Amino acid sequence: MAIDSFRTLFRYRRLLFSTVTQGLRARTSGNVLGSLWLVIYPLLFLTMYSAVFVHILNVRLPGIGTNDYILIIFSGLIPFLAFSEAFGSGTLSIVANRGLLRNTLFPIELVVVRDVIVGHASMGIGMVLVWIASAILGHLHWTHFFVPLIYIIQIILIIGLVWISSTLTVFFRDLQQATPILILFLMLVSPIAYTDEMVPHSMKGLLSINPLAYFMRLYRACLLDGYVPLSDLFIVTAISVLFFIIGYRVISSLKPLLADYV
Repeated sequence: MAIDSFRTLFRYRRLLFSTVTQGLRARTSGNVLGSLWLVIYPLLFLTMYSAVFVHILNVRLPGIGTNDYILIIFSGLIPFLAFSEAFGSGTLSIVANRGLLRNTLFPIELVVVRDVIVGHASMGIGMVLVWIASAILGHLHWTHFFVPLIYIIQIILIIGLVWISSTLTVFFRDLQQATPILILFLMLVSPIAYTDEMVPHSMKGLLSINPLAYFMRLYRACLLDGYVPLSDLFIVTAISVLFFIIGYRVISSLKPLLADYV
């Protein structure tokens, strides 16, 4: 089943690339600023988050300067924004594209993949901005080369999760209302503007079961600290591949039933 899932993506790679490109154009074609929104979107969130935690709440970390703290926020917020956008739009992919359920030229599972990749487009640009800021502030490490790998692993995880959530949404429409609540909850329990050391011991269990927390630690370690937490990298890789396989099995098994429920 694992081979089948990756084989499907490889088989339709050109068509997938074409639809992802169209999806990106559709997001920006009607805007005055056009493609600049792919840069402005993460910058707006980063600016607001930094303003709230640095200037309004006046959060300070021992031994960490203001600029480095802003980088900590950036390297946590950008992956979360990519997750929230991809998960939010991807969960509705099948319901919103019911006309493609019987399309053999572009299988419905690839519609989900397209929306997840499009949702991560801003993250790619955002991570470039973080990399530039890290280099300017003296955090130029060889471990930066691991960031694209972590980025791909995150996309694999979200594809698997969204294959599951988008399929279940067809049968349980209440998930459409529950999705924003879940995203908000994950935002609160993800170490975006704080580090693991700031979390009370009684609450650390929430971080240990939150895959996003592992990704944020990886990005920060590679971008800012110059080392690769191999245990975290192994955990997120195993979790991502597992959910990718499970997600593909769920959507493939239930695909014949989807047209009767949308």
